[in-house]
Amino acid sequence: MPVATKKQGFELIPAGVQQAVCVGVIDIGTQPTTGNFAARRKVFITWELPSERIMVKSGDGTGEIEMPRVISKEYTLSTDKKSNLRHDLEAWRGKAFTAEEVDRFDVGKLIGANCQLNIIHKPSADGSKTYANVGGIMPLAKGAAKLAAENETIVYDIPDTGTITFPANLPEWIQAKIRVSDEFVERTNPTPAKAGVAATPDQAANLTAGDEAVPF
Repeated sequence: MPVATKKQGFELIPAGVQQAVCVGVIDIGTQPTTGNFAARRKVFITWELPSERIMVKSGDGTGEIEMPRVISKEYTLSTDKKSNLRHDLEAWRGKAFTAEEVDRFDVGKLIGANCQLNIIHKPSADGSKTYANVGGIMPLAKGAAKLAAENETIVYDIPDTGTITFPANLPEWIQAKIRVSDEFVERTNPTPAKAGVAATPDQAANLTAGDEAVPF
């Protein structure tokens, strides 16, 4: 599954509003920071864009098949009222979380949920490249058909103990980010002091069971 792409050879995903399906929720651990910012636990959320297609190698390697393109956004893994993750999740579901819902929320429940993404184009700091980013999230348009994921979905959590291993469909560039996380470094070299505090979500049942008005 092309959870997210770092290749520069593809044309940019067009700017504007597009229907999307969540296909990946990937814990990348507590990431290093610069300056006086505290390190925080991070997560990638990935969506496929059914209207944006790309040719990829078939599973048996004998040819190519057409699949939706994907786009990701990195978040601090926090549902604090001021967090970007909570802001986007509430925009996605079309209503605010109650205190009870936040306490029971499991990001893995996002898999398969449809939404609309506002894609924006943003230049790099040096102006040499332009990237397609997720600028905003909205509920699925009224009357729009919900689409099933075509890409293989993935939910990945770094284990609390033991050796950190990666699923076969986890892209190398995401594996590389996990390898610099506090969690991975401490497992492979436990001597250095922890650089930051991880914020982990509660793992619980679907917070919206019986509520068909919101996607999760």
